[in-house]
Amino acid sequence: MAVHPHPIVDMSGMVLDRDCWRAYLGGFAEYAPDYFRLFGQRLAITAGIDPRDFAAASKDPAAALDLLLASPAFDFDLDAYVARLAEEGVRHQVLHSSMRPLPDGRMVSDRIAEFAARHPDRLQAWGSVNLADPDAAIAEVRRCVLELGMRGVSVTHFLDVADPLSEGAHEFYRTVSELGVPLWMHTGHNLSTRVPMNWCTWRELDEIARRHPDLVVIAGHGGWPWVLEMMTLCQRHRNVYLEFSTHRPRHMARPGSGWEPLLLHGASTVRNKILFGGIEWVHGMTTGALAAEVSALALDERTKCAWLHGNGARLLNLDPS
Repeated sequence: MAVHPHPIVDMSGMVLDRDCWRAYLGGFAEYAPDYFRLFGQRLAITAGIDPRDFAAASKDPAAALDLLLASPAFDFDLDAYVARLAEEGVRHQVLHSSMRPLPDGRMVSDRIAEFAARHPDRLQAWGSVNLADPDAAIAEVRRCVLELGMRGVSVTHFLDVADPLSEGAHEFYRTVSELGVPLWMHTGHNLSTRVPMNWCTWRELDEIARRHPDLVVIAGHGGWPWVLEMMTLCQRHRNVYLEFSTHRPRHMARPGSGWEPLLLHGASTVRNKILFGGIEWVHGMTTGALAAEVSALALDERTKCAWLHGNGARLLNLDPS
């Protein structure tokens, strides 16, 4: 496998063992069944299972997960995974986690912190919180950062059915800002029919950034389809960044994709605000292969290097060399 021509900093990695997969997907089964069905059928293909069999079994989520996770596709070797990242030219990868319980009574975040501790030169663990209970979220982010040594945090408001602009949420944002770590937020549309499609978009992010100007916010998944508005936010707020995980880079250049503003402004006025994000399992592709699609876009070399490495390295305080 050839090393990628540009070094890569991946701001959206997700690396799970079987226990973590069960917890993570179980959370979708409980709070966002639309995603459980969608993600389960996607993973069924990876596992060599007929997606229709998973769909039939998904009426009983526990049985569906048993069917899915019995596949050897979910065998996990962290050391082999990290070796493959190095071979592909991935210099550093942020691992996102989940505030979901594991069989041993701990949380997914604890397991992810252990993964990163085994390979600190290649992996960085970020915590995850549930903002349905802001007080619990504040306690958890403090635990993740101060006890587990995590260096960032993520929140998915629509999954928690949490108001991103509640006073409790703002107290959480203040805490994250005081801790001095970045906050990754799910932005843009969502597929959960429990909440409106625009539960947390550029409008909410603008208000959060206005009230917490020192908080570093990463707009997860690029805020699509409101990409032009996201470009204006990146121009307007010094600490707002955008990463485009779960979206295939090679599709961005297609007319009507909605990503045209990113390709225009992301190569000029907000070049230093764009971050590469992978999440391999969503696409069934490796991080290196997804990065190669960025390199194939009609962008100048300065922009490609900034998106794939420079901006992420700066944000994570990595040695610039």
